Amino acid sequence: MKRRALLSLVLAMALLVVTAVPAGAANPTVTITVKAQTISITNSQPTWALGTITTSATLYFSADNNEDVDYSTITNTGNVAVDVAFQGTNFTAVDPTYNWNLGASAGDQIVKIAANTEGEPTVYDVLLKAAVEYNDLLTNLTAANTYDWSMKFEGPTAFHATDDGETKTCTITLVASKHIP
Repeated sequence: MKRRALLSLVLAMALLVVTAVPAGAANPTVTITVKAQTISITNSQPTWALGTITTSATLYFSADNNEDVDYSTITNTGNVAVDVAFQGTNFTAVDPTYNWNLGASAGDQIVKIAANTEGEPTVYDVLLKAAVEYNDLLTNLTAANTYDWSMKFEGPTAFHATDDGETKTCTITLVASKHIP
């Protein structure tokens, strides 16, 4: 008899537990989906060979160094909208005495480089700055989109007599940052 009463009690409790859990609610799930933010750009023209120049030379970032607009293309290869800025180094020579500096206007041993304004392909008013200063080139370049651009070089107004024939180099760096509306 005790065995029957115990068995009846166990069955009653099992029935109570089964009826207390609603059908299908025992294992609810939540799916979380994320994508990492990537900020990345490319530029189609990695070099600009000016060759031998004369004083006060004006040259353009193009296949023939003449005023052809939209010579290079920046592509947003990331997955968020970006702003792009640029900076440059002063022109360095083998002998640092003959370096050329970047400036707001060309002068004695001073070179001016400017990029065309966003939406204004023939207006070169975005000045390339040296060292740690960046200048905004364009804003809100959305993912997978492109921007065509060019630059204008204004050579020094004077060379030093012993400077003739020395090759000088300048590096221009494009930097992308997430666009904040």
